[in-house]
Amino acid sequence: MSSVLSEERTERAGVLERASARLATVEWYCAGLLLCVVFLLLLLNVVTRSFGTPLIWVDELAIYVMIWAALIGASIGIRNRDHIAMTLLTDMLPAAKRRALLIGVDAALLVFFAIIGVILWNWFDPVGVFAAETLAEFSQKSFNFIYEEPTTTIGMRKVWFWLILPVFFLSGALHASANLATRLRGGEGKR
Repeated sequence: MSSVLSEERTERAGVLERASARLATVEWYCAGLLLCVVFLLLLLNVVTRSFGTPLIWVDELAIYVMIWAALIGASIGIRNRDHIAMTLLTDMLPAAKRRALLIGVDAALLVFFAIIGVILWNWFDPVGVFAAETLAEFSQKSFNFIYEEPTTTIGMRKVWFWLILPVFFLSGALHASANLATRLRGGEGKR
């Protein structure tokens, strides 16, 4: 019976790991593409300023694109366990205690993502948006202007740029889950 449960856990962990690896590959390409876009936007800004006709909206768009790239990169960092870490304590612990501490760190990261998920659910309030007849009505009743507030210079609604937050939540939670599953199965990762 225990071997069947063990195989089932291993299979589930393998699915999570594969999904996390595939998502990380997509994220690498997206982050690279976004960084190229930032470079091109800044280059466009330099050229237009040198001709005396700066495009003011380019700066704001470059900032939003950089934020997307940074959060996608943070998700990749979670997947690879590449974030800055203090390892003085873990390096001094025996293997069993080190493993238990690292499992605790992975579990704490999942708790962090659960909290972020609740905050995002409340902020984006999809139930309230769908219940309202118009976005203006939703904003008026809830005092939540996330769907109507325009960017300063681009003129688009900010919600299109804030959508990176749920994307980061979902991808980071998947990577953290896969890392925890790997560690629980006995696989060691970095740190």
